[in-house]
Amino acid sequence: MSFTAGIIRTGKGGDHPWADAQDQIVRLMGTPSAPTTDQYWEQFAVQASDLDFLVNYLVESEQPHTLDELTYELTSYRLAQINELLEDTLAQGQVYRPADAYEVGDNVIFPHLGNMVGEVVAVRPGRNPEYEPFSVIRVAVEDNGEREFATELLHAHPLNDATYLPDEEVSVDDVYTRHGEEIRAKLQQALEAAAQFVNVGYKWFVRALLVEVSPGQLNIAEAVLDMAGGGPVRTDDLLKEIDLPDEISEPLQLFSLEYALLRNSRFDEVGPAGHALWYLRSLEPKEVLETPLLLQYVPIPYNRQVLDEVMLALEEQIADEWSDLPVPKRSDDPVTIVLSYPHWRSGTLPLAAHVANFFPTARITDRIRFTFIDAETGEDFPGWVVRSNRYVYGLRDWYKAKQAFVGAFIDLERGDEPGVIRVGVRAIRSQRREWLRTVTVEGDNLIFEVARVPVGCEFDDLAAVSVADPVELDLLRDQFNRASMASLLERAFGGLAGLSLQRAVHAMTLYSVLNLMRRVPPGPMLATLATSSRYTSLGDNYWAYRGEA
Repeated sequence: MSFTAGIIRTGKGGDHPWADAQDQIVRLMGTPSAPTTDQYWEQFAVQASDLDFLVNYLVESEQPHTLDELTYELTSYRLAQINELLEDTLAQGQVYRPADAYEVGDNVIFPHLGNMVGEVVAVRPGRNPEYEPFSVIRVAVEDNGEREFATELLHAHPLNDATYLPDEEVSVDDVYTRHGEEIRAKLQQALEAAAQFVNVGYKWFVRALLVEVSPGQLNIAEAVLDMAGGGPVRTDDLLKEIDLPDEISEPLQLFSLEYALLRNSRFDEVGPAGHALWYLRSLEPKEVLETPLLLQYVPIPYNRQVLDEVMLALEEQIADEWSDLPVPKRSDDPVTIVLSYPHWRSGTLPLAAHVANFFPTARITDRIRFTFIDAETGEDFPGWVVRSNRYVYGLRDWYKAKQAFVGAFIDLERGDEPGVIRVGVRAIRSQRREWLRTVTVEGDNLIFEVARVPVGCEFDDLAAVSVADPVELDLLRDQFNRASMASLLERAFGGLAGLSLQRAVHAMTLYSVLNLMRRVPPGPMLATLATSSRYTSLGDNYWAYRGEA
């Protein structure tokens, strides 16, 4: 839509049902500089009348709507306002054009002068040899006295060709495509601040019209979930057991029930995006409700400025969930994770940056239940995303069955349906023995050796570590957590350096071994290596004791 001038003030003022939005239209578009409607939408602000419109829209539809749907309806509503106001106000009189003739008593509109409206009170011949013949009209303008304007000019003038009517070729889809994202963000902020609206997941409705769900009905929902082993159960399946008024539409019944369940601490909404599923919080796995000890990371301050490009590349390769890495664009390509000790022991996977959009995380709730499928056997088993603490739970028994170990490759692939993830190891046809770094516990000490160990799947040579007795190792956890980063690094480096004739240690191996003792992302470790006087870089992320290189 395009205009050479703005909207004309109609004089309806506050009596109009959308007077505040009308004022905004006039203010943003009714100026002599004639801004385009792009400027109007770019400066769009949600008005009280817009919220009233959305209340009426939701009431009439009798069902909740998503933010995208409400944004589209609001855009359509505002666009209709613009068109209506233009047509209504332009009908009040003749638009001033220098070539036209006017008579006393005519009402004339001057869009190029901020939509000024006046009445012609006199007409006289004009006097200017360059332009004769022409006429001059005297116009009485409210609050501005009288002004004169040339008319019946035979010379060309841009105002003769100006158009002030809406461009019918511009649709609500055009406006929504260009400005929908900005309008949606402003509308979301307004809805969240308005007491009359409530939302469940991605849908919104009017608070006053929600169906009341009684404590007794919530008890029935709890019993249904308990009989299902805690869940998950869909909202519509719970609704079948709860009698809500038949005269209320089913979408509103579902929304009201979900709103009541969300406000009750007994229930968790754990479904992936677009699939509301309910679970009894008391029956969720302990490792979902409480972060496993081995995964708990206490942030370690460090200076990222000391990390060079090689170190940053390794950090990205490791893809630790607590590394400060950008989230890549969504991709359907399979991803591979190198299994670390904390996740191996906890039966989890890191919710790292490169898989942030892979697992179902697009939910408001913290815990999300989904389905793993064994890539080899096709068997399915439950998985849980814990967004706040950045891990995915549910693989302990599967790791044991697949003979996975620290350093094993874990391959992930999207399933055929939302909320389904295929998981696999790169199995070796016949189990074989490989030379691996091994760690055993003697008292308070860790003993590092290289030994032949049976393996059943492929692994990363630099990250692989065999732990003889994980239970004994975990008993030293408190001791490790009290130690400084420098002392832990010295313990790991000293043990690993003795396994190489060159006494060189790769940073990937250091990271893997450090995480046997304490949950540490690569950043603090690499910064300690870079700033310590004890270590020197050999290039390609290999390090040695200074003086031994």
